[in-house]
Formats: sequence, structure tokens, C-alpha cells
Amino acid sequence: MSENTVRIGQLVSSIQGRDSGRFYLITGIENETMVYVADGEGRKVENPKRKNCKHLIHYDVVAGYILEKVQIGKKVTNTDVRKELKNLVSQLPNL
Repeated sequence: MSENTVRIGQLVSSIQGRDSGRFYLITGIENETMVYVADGEGRKVENPKRKNCKHLIHYDVVAGYILEKVQIGKKVTNTDVRKELKNLVSQLPNL
């Protein structure tokens, strides 16, 4: 788990706030300390949550499909986020 590299599509979980313990994917990067996260259910892609990077656990896995869609300029859907999130969380050890 690293804190320095923040990438679109990266798996994170919240450690601060009402959403503590929830998993998200990074859908946007505002600057080096603030990112936008979504889970496709409670936090939709259209209205992502703005989070401080210090309040997130960063995992070294990235949803390649999400990153690829963003890079080629295609719209990322809530279904895409839910599917990738479920897949990445199921691959994490000790959960």
C-alpha cells in the first residue's frame, strides 16, 4: 500500500468520515492532496466524493478497464465502477 502514487482507477478505502471502511475507485485527481472517488452506488460517477488523500488507504491495484476508458476519452459508467470495484476487492488478501 503506497501513498505517493495516486492514479485514476486506483482502489482506495476511507479511514475518516461517515464512509469509513468503504471501498472506492479514484475517478479524478484535483491536486496532490485531493481526489474524487466513486463506488457506483452511494457515490455515483456523476457526483463523486471529494476526499483528502490522507483520509484514504491506497492499495497498489488499479482497475485497468477504468483507466483505459479515461485515457481514450470514453465515459465511465456506474456499472463499470461497480464491476471493477467488486473484482478488485475480491482479490484483496485478508478480507
